[in-house]
Amino acid sequence: MATQDENQNPQRQGPAVKPDSAPENHNQFVQDPLSHFRAMPFAAALLSDPAVFETIVPDRRPLASGESNFARKVMNTGSTVRACVSFLRTLQPPSAMVKRSKSSGELIPMNEITKSKAILQGGGPQDGEDPKNPFLLCNALLDLGEDLCSYAGMMHGGLFAVLMDEVMGTAANFQAEHGAYTAQFNTNFRRPIKLPMVVLVRGRVVKKTGRKIMVRGCIEDKNGNIMAEGDGLFIQMDKKVGRSQL
Repeated sequence: MATQDENQNPQRQGPAVKPDSAPENHNQFVQDPLSHFRAMPFAAALLSDPAVFETIVPDRRPLASGESNFARKVMNTGSTVRACVSFLRTLQPPSAMVKRSKSSGELIPMNEITKSKAILQGGGPQDGEDPKNPFLLCNALLDLGEDLCSYAGMMHGGLFAVLMDEVMGTAANFQAEHGAYTAQFNTNFRRPIKLPMVVLVRGRVVKKTGRKIMVRGCIEDKNGNIMAEGDGLFIQMDKKVGRSQL
């Protein structure tokens, strides 16, 4: 089963998170990914946030069908993705995200979730959000190795999109009973990723119209700097398809 926070929200409905594996039976390169990230102050703070209600150690055991071989085999070595932990969190109500300055009277942000403003926009009934199945913020901590580079020490540009697409696809799947496929994807590069590096990848649905699911994502470093942002259109399938694994 997945490693889950004791404060998991029992009211959330919609497609359930697949309990991928226990920490000792996940086939990731690092034996205990959760302890690996909890030893890093910035990652420990993210994982202990009260708004986080479910934490998962993704399963990297190969499947006989070959499905997800890219995540389970190619991106699962000591020099590519050494460890991965994903977690789900709710967004705080807007009123809880700002406070009024005593000196100026201006509203100032507090408990900033991310420097990526785009990923926090959208949602609500006007954008097709069902309160029983809200647009969750999906997150993945990744310990990236040196074999993901193109230029010496720099991560290959195409992998920015790959990492965001996987996490954004996970967010889309919560809004799609049978899963969703990427139809369009745009990447905006902000900073190079110098390997090795631990990054945080985020994804969130911002609008849903019929079978169309609009998703935004970003990659952050340990200081919260935005390395890249992405947006994509995902199409809900009418039959069961494979699901993102990051």
